[in-house]
Amino acid sequence: MHRLSRAARLYLVYAALLTFGLAVAALLFNLALVELGYDQQTVALPIVGERSLLGVLNSLPVAVAALSSLPLWYLVSVIGPRPALVIGAILHAVSLLVLALRPEPLPLLIGGALGGPAAVLVQVSAAPLMMRQSTSAERDLLFSLNAGINLGVAGIGSLVGGLLPGALAAWFGLEAAAALPYRAAFVVAGICVALAVLPLLLPAAGARVEPEQPPPQGDPADIADTALRPAEPARRNWRTLFYAFTPAANGPQAALRAWIGALRFMVSPLLISIGAALLIPFLNLYFRQRFGAPDAQLGLIFAAIGVFTGLATLGAPLISARLGKMGSVILTQALAVPCLLLLGMAPTLGLAVSVALARGALMNMASPLYDAYAMERSPAAARPVVIGLINGAFSAGYIVGPTISAEVQRTVGFGPLFVATAFCYTLAVIANALLFLRRAPRKNAVY
Repeated sequence: MHRLSRAARLYLVYAALLTFGLAVAALLFNLALVELGYDQQTVALPIVGERSLLGVLNSLPVAVAALSSLPLWYLVSVIGPRPALVIGAILHAVSLLVLALRPEPLPLLIGGALGGPAAVLVQVSAAPLMMRQSTSAERDLLFSLNAGINLGVAGIGSLVGGLLPGALAAWFGLEAAAALPYRAAFVVAGICVALAVLPLLLPAAGARVEPEQPPPQGDPADIADTALRPAEPARRNWRTLFYAFTPAANGPQAALRAWIGALRFMVSPLLISIGAALLIPFLNLYFRQRFGAPDAQLGLIFAAIGVFTGLATLGAPLISARLGKMGSVILTQALAVPCLLLLGMAPTLGLAVSVALARGALMNMASPLYDAYAMERSPAAARPVVIGLINGAFSAGYIVGPTISAEVQRTVGFGPLFVATAFCYTLAVIANALLFLRRAPRKNAVY
């Protein structure tokens, strides 16, 4: 930790506060809506007609995020990642406080809509900011610390979130009417998210950074091979965003080839997303149906998975130092596949939880290395776009995956879902190996 610049450490404080508040809110959101009676209400939407208000409030942030992604990517390229992270946290805080202060349908819909752009701004800005605030020697540590802290804090936030409504009701004498304990918990969550802005506003811009270098050369498939010289100074617009990967002087064909090259970073996340969407959101139901785990035990299990995964992520730089970033990604994801299959066959809850801890750690500890690998092979101006493509691919499977999964569970149970998810994860490992691993030109060369 002491190896990092002060600016990098302050960013980690920002990430921890933001993650804690959002984890508390994520645990309590649907519980609060049910307590308010919105699972029984509908809302009339254009074209699709009457839909459950509970479902709409869950889907709206994702839909608005998808619609606003492109202009927000451009906005981040104009104003920079630090202001974008500040704006994202503020929008998140407003979205949470709306549920606490104005839990009527229309304000909730507006608040939910704000949550979508907030998530996009945070997702596309974090990796570029960390690139600015770290040297090549520090980068693996910073990306891994960020992922590890976020996972660990999310687990702690889930534990605290489960206790918070009851504690607030006891401390302040709140009645259950109008979901007051849940609304009070959302006040706490919103304040935590709002406080996350403070570290980024402190005077700590002096990060220990190296001069910006072009991404690695020599691989004709790398998107950065066309970024050989800086673009001429120009007013930022959609045309300059198109040429983010390559100077306008190289022509539109070179820029188009660079954009196509960027899409390869989406392949593995998309395959993982398709597989994960079939199973991961329903692991709590699997533990309940297979082993009869009660609510309190489920909360403890998933908090332990989050904390253990966060701690394991801190070891990613050690593996990366030996195998390189992409080699580490491929190894850890490949080892997660048999763990996933064993989880589906575990005869006891203790063994299932142990395997779930290993699976979560192996599958997620590679994520910061993958992001860092993609950022290093992208010009600075293109990094918000690249990380946005990666995050979009990680979310794409959740559009239809849970619906398919629910039908499979209803008809044949969880067995086929474990197999399908393991198959998608295996395809992701193979895709990474084919797209990013090259035979070294010398025996001891490092890619």
